[in-house]
Amino acid sequence: MLKLYVITYNMAAITIRQGDSDTLTDTITGLSTLSGYSGKMYIYQGTTLLATLTGAVSGLTMVYTVTNEASRLWAVGSYTYETKIFDASDHVYTCSSDEFIIVETIQENPA
Repeated sequence: MLKLYVITYNMAAITIRQGDSDTLTDTITGLSTLSGYSGKMYIYQGTTLLATLTGAVSGLTMVYTVTNEASRLWAVGSYTYETKIFDASDHVYTCSSDEFIIVETIQENPA
């Protein structure tokens, strides 16, 4: 099952089951276009970078994909995430940040 989250500044935590795929959408406000911008989602365990997801622009949203290959390697627990967009002129904006929670799954890769 594919879930879709709309991420806004100060949003609630993101929860994903270990081993699941997911699509996360960060809706950007304050800009008229994302043309020329790139996006990254950084997931941290304390001060250690766990993963970096590269976003894809779709209108005024940045779309991040979590693969099951990646999420099954992440230990069950609570992490911190932050999304940033930036352009070639080094304008950087933090769009959202909060908890990123990996919960245990009952059945991984069902047949």
